[in-house]
Amino acid sequence: MKGFWNIIPSDRGLIEWLAVHYHQRAASLFDFEKKYNFKFNWDRLFDPDYERAMGKGRPLLLETLGFYDIFMPIRRKGKSFGTILSGAFADREVTYPLLRESWGRLTGQTASPENGEFQQFVRVMLETPVLEGPTLLAYREALELYAGVLADQNKPEAFRRWAELLTQVFSKQMPHSYFMDWALGLPTRQTAPIWNLAVQEMPWVRFEIGLSRVPTTVITAIPVGAGRGRHDAVADMLRIYRFQRRSFHFAQTLPQTVGGKLENYGAVFVTSADPSQSRPQRRRQIMEIAERIHDFATEELGGAALVGIGETVAPGEPLKESYRQALLGLHLGREEGKKVVFFSSVHAQKSAGILEIMRLLEKLKRLVETASFADLGATLDGFLNQVLTLSMHDPEEIRWHLQYGLIQMKDAVEKRLFGGKEEASRLHENLVLSLEKAGTTQEMILSFKDALEKLLFLAQGGGALKTVISMEGVRDYLDQHFREPLRAKKIAKLVKISVATLSRHFKKTTGVGLETYLQNLRMEEAKRLLKTGSLPVFQVAQSCGFKSASHFNRFFRRKTGCTPEEFRKKSH
Repeated sequence: MKGFWNIIPSDRGLIEWLAVHYHQRAASLFDFEKKYNFKFNWDRLFDPDYERAMGKGRPLLLETLGFYDIFMPIRRKGKSFGTILSGAFADREVTYPLLRESWGRLTGQTASPENGEFQQFVRVMLETPVLEGPTLLAYREALELYAGVLADQNKPEAFRRWAELLTQVFSKQMPHSYFMDWALGLPTRQTAPIWNLAVQEMPWVRFEIGLSRVPTTVITAIPVGAGRGRHDAVADMLRIYRFQRRSFHFAQTLPQTVGGKLENYGAVFVTSADPSQSRPQRRRQIMEIAERIHDFATEELGGAALVGIGETVAPGEPLKESYRQALLGLHLGREEGKKVVFFSSVHAQKSAGILEIMRLLEKLKRLVETASFADLGATLDGFLNQVLTLSMHDPEEIRWHLQYGLIQMKDAVEKRLFGGKEEASRLHENLVLSLEKAGTTQEMILSFKDALEKLLFLAQGGGALKTVISMEGVRDYLDQHFREPLRAKKIAKLVKISVATLSRHFKKTTGVGLETYLQNLRMEEAKRLLKTGSLPVFQVAQSCGFKSASHFNRFFRRKTGCTPEEFRKKSH
C-alpha cells in the first residue's frame, strides 16, 4: 500500500503530497492513468460531501477504474490540516470482468488477451493489495489511528490497538512478502536481520508470522500445462494469481508453514518438521506436508500440479540452497513425469537431460563468475540446444528453463559485483519481465541472449550499460523531485559523473536534454492541476517547481499557445 499525507503550510498556502511509505513497484495504476490521460476527479476532495466528511473527521472512499482510495482527514481541535491517502486497493479479489471493464474505461479499447499492453496492465493490477470484509474495516481503523497520532491524540492507545490489528487481522489476511524474501535469501528493499536460530525467538515472527521454530525446508508448487479450454494468457495470469492468494491462506492450515509467491508462476512454502523426531520421521513429515500441498494445488488449479522439495538444512542455516533445490525438483519432476519430487544429489543423477542442462548452466555460471568469456558462446549454444531438445513441444517449459537460467546468471553477476547486488537484482527483474512478454520460442531465445549480454556488461563494470542504468536513476530522481529547484551540478554529483557526461548521456538515453525533460515534467503536472483542481495559477506554478508565476505564464503560453487560465477553461 502507499501512504501519503497532504500538508498545507500556512505561510505559503502551498499544497504538497508527501510519501509516508512507498511500496516500490515497476508500475502502478497511477502510471497507466497518466499514460492514457485518464482524468481522476480530484475536485471531489473539495466538494461539499468531502467537506462534510472532513468536518466530522470521517474518511472518504473514492473509486477509480474499479479500484479504491481512502482519503482520511487529519484534524486537531476541529481544524483540518492534512489528508492521508491510502493508495489504490481492490475491495475483493480481482476478476477478468473487472480488468476488462477497467481497461475499457481507461483506454476506450476492447480488452484482448493478445494485447501486450493489456497484459502489462493486468500484471500491475494483480499486484494491487486486496482489502475485503474485516480487513478493509481494520485498515480504515488503522488509518484513523494514524491520523490521530499525526494530530498528537492518544498515541499509547493507538500503538496498542495497532499491535492488535497486526496480529489479529493483517498478519492473517495479508501476505508476508518481506518475511518470505528474507527467509529465502532474496533481495529485500529493507534491511533484513541475519537468518539464524534467533529468528524463532523474535516476537513478530511468533505472533505475526505464526512460527515458533525456524523453517528448515522449502517446497515449491507450480501448475503443469495451461488451464482448461482455449489458451488465454490473461486467464493463465489470473489462475496463478488466485492460486497464490489461496496458497497463503492454505499454509496457515499446515503446521509451522508460511506460503508466498513463486515469482509469477507458482507458490513457495517454508516449513519445518518436529526436531524431536528421528531423521526418517522428519522426512516423512515433510513429505506429508508436500503431498497435502500437491492435493491442494491440483484442486485449486483445476489440473495437474508439480511440487518440488529442497533438502532440509540445519535449524538456523540459510534456506537459499533448499530453495534452489526445490526449484531443481520442479525440473526433475517435469522430466520424469512425477507429481512430488524430493530433491537429492543422487536423484538428480537419474535424469540425463536435466543433468546436462544443469552441467551447462553451472559452466555458464562459472565462466561469468571468473570472467572467462572465451568458451562462453559455445557453452551458451549448448545450453540453449539442450533446453530446446528437452522441451521442444512445450513453450512454457522452455520459458521456465530460461527463467531459471537467468536466476543463476544473476547470482553469478552478484558474486562479481560484491556491493552491486541491488543493481543486479533490479536489472534481473526487468529482464524476467522481458522474457515473460516473449511469445514465440525464437523470441524467448533472443530475449534470454539479450538478458545474458546485459548481465555480462554489468559484471564487467560495462561502461555503456552502467551509464544507461545511471541515467535511469537520474530519470527516477527527476520524476520524484521535479518540484524542487534542481541544478545539473547537484544531479551529476549524485550519480558521480561530470556535468558534461551527464548532459551527453542523458540526451542520448532520453532523446531530450536534462532541462527540457525537467520542464516537460513540470508542464505535465501543471496541466493536470489545471484540469483537475481549482488552485490559483500562482500556486500551481509553485507546486510544479517554476521560479515564479510570471515565468510559468510565459513558458506555458510558449508551449501551448494559451495562458494557464485559458487552458483551464478549455479543459473544463
